[in-house]
Amino acid sequence: MVVVIFSAAVFTALILYIALEQDKRERLTGIAFFLATAGGIIIYGFSYATEGRNFVEDVSGMLKTLVDVGRMFVGMNNEPIFAKMLNDRGYPRDPWYLAFWGTHFLAYYSMASAAILTLGKGAARKLQLWLLNIRDVDLIYGITESSLSMGRHLAANRHVSVVFVGQATAAQELAIRQMKALLLSDDMSTEPQEGFLDCVSISERRGRLKVFAISPDGEANYNYALRLMRLLKAAKVPPKNTQLVLLGREERHGNALQALGEHYGYGDAQVFDAAELTARLLIQKYPLCNAIDFDEEGRATKDMEVLMVGFGRIGQEVLRKIVANGQFEGSRFSVDVFDPEYGKYDGFYQKRYSAMLSGYDIRFHAKGGRSRDFCAYLEEHALSLTYIVVCIGVSQKSRELAEEIMELLAKNGRNIPVYVCCDSSVVCYHPHEESSTYSLHDLETLFGSDMDAKAMEINHFYQDPEGSVRKQWLSADYFSRMSCRASADFLSAYIERAIKKDAEEVDDEMLEIMARTEHLRWNAFHFSMGYSRMEDDEWEKRAAEYKAQKESGEKVTVRISKDAAKRRHACLVSWDELDKLSEKENAVTGGDVDYKQMDRDNVITMMKLLTKEK
Repeated sequence: MVVVIFSAAVFTALILYIALEQDKRERLTGIAFFLATAGGIIIYGFSYATEGRNFVEDVSGMLKTLVDVGRMFVGMNNEPIFAKMLNDRGYPRDPWYLAFWGTHFLAYYSMASAAILTLGKGAARKLQLWLLNIRDVDLIYGITESSLSMGRHLAANRHVSVVFVGQATAAQELAIRQMKALLLSDDMSTEPQEGFLDCVSISERRGRLKVFAISPDGEANYNYALRLMRLLKAAKVPPKNTQLVLLGREERHGNALQALGEHYGYGDAQVFDAAELTARLLIQKYPLCNAIDFDEEGRATKDMEVLMVGFGRIGQEVLRKIVANGQFEGSRFSVDVFDPEYGKYDGFYQKRYSAMLSGYDIRFHAKGGRSRDFCAYLEEHALSLTYIVVCIGVSQKSRELAEEIMELLAKNGRNIPVYVCCDSSVVCYHPHEESSTYSLHDLETLFGSDMDAKAMEINHFYQDPEGSVRKQWLSADYFSRMSCRASADFLSAYIERAIKKDAEEVDDEMLEIMARTEHLRWNAFHFSMGYSRMEDDEWEKRAAEYKAQKESGEKVTVRISKDAAKRRHACLVSWDELDKLSEKENAVTGGDVDYKQMDRDNVITMMKLLTKEK
């Protein structure tokens, strides 16, 4: 009987291990353990009851009960003492034996199930560690609902092993196991120390590593990425074998972590903060060029009139992206921002982007999105508005405001979508369609390689045409990469929306209009990054420094038209002024720079890339 009961318990545990999800198996094992323990105490407690003969025997019976209950869980029983108790008390044998063996079955089952679960976890972990030797590694630092969602996306690629680093709750650990990922929560992993790279099988000659440092704490992300970078450097891992996606401060952290020249770093570093990510997601999913029409030559036929509600961190980043992506030849650009308290938290923003705020038609209104002034503005501009964004941060209030805006517009004969930007998503509310939502951690949009492939080709045209596209990209500074990415984001959307032709079909007039639009975009991008125009006297001073360095025979380090340290650029002028600037610079350097042609080349490059993809 013992063998039969024990075998049945093991078999049941195996069947349930295969048939049920792990959280359900663990819950069922816990219930079985509780019932077996309670039943064992009752059964053996009655068996050892001494009916109060003396205190010593009572204590002895209690201890024997606990011992026999414990033995139940290692496959043993004390049937003789139980049978004696039944005979002594004259209890019917069958129902009590059913309870006896039923209790032992539950004990055997919980023991077998726990063993199978433990062995299963151990075997799975060993397999995952072994797979690190033959697969690339996607490492995620920071365990949140968003990073778990990202992990599921990454785990769908069978050619990589997903590794989570950090402290996880029981539910999060279960989710990680279900996606067949590996969790590392020891000190060696959470604060990368010697031996960690061996653990994930990364060395000088083996393995590629992509790091997602995406915890809510930007500084913790940066510190983790920095410590790991030092380990990679000590292990002489080539930068080309590493990539980094980091939630932090874009340029400051990006420049420190990006490999460039003699500076060791990650081969490709993409750094965003949550607000910037949200703004980028808005522009990529809902490009401003989709909100207006264009003629056959690619010239805009309608003004770009933008309305924004809210100017906190997300609103500030959205404004930068809108300025950088809303400039088109033939279109007048304007933005009206409504926020009753914008003046209380935009001080640094005003200082950092003063040239952008003064150079474009951007008007601020100290009124809320439900104020009378706002509603009056909405009625007055109902037929001319082209793009509306709500950035007040609270999803429920944002949705209500979006619906009220659409209702008032409809009463005034206009039906256009309203976009809502929150901390973790971008939502499009449309008067006649279902709302659509995009997550902040949409990997294909934010971290995929497709956009960078286009950006790399644009960067290639600024470098040696005979050189390696990939090597040139890896040697570019972080700001140059951001510039190329911005150009690729904008041009791909603009060409698809406005041109609708292959590269071979574009005539000179169309190319000129597209190049003018690209120059408007280039200017706006630099203004949105805190640049301002270099004045003539400053340009002349830098030209004199250039001549002095060249005549002395020393290495020329001065770039006349650009001062990256002070964020000044001489090319931040109108299209018509570029020829004069090119001639003036060539007269000093003896070169043949043509700033207009650079804009044309950007357009031609993107046209060819998009034609190739069709």
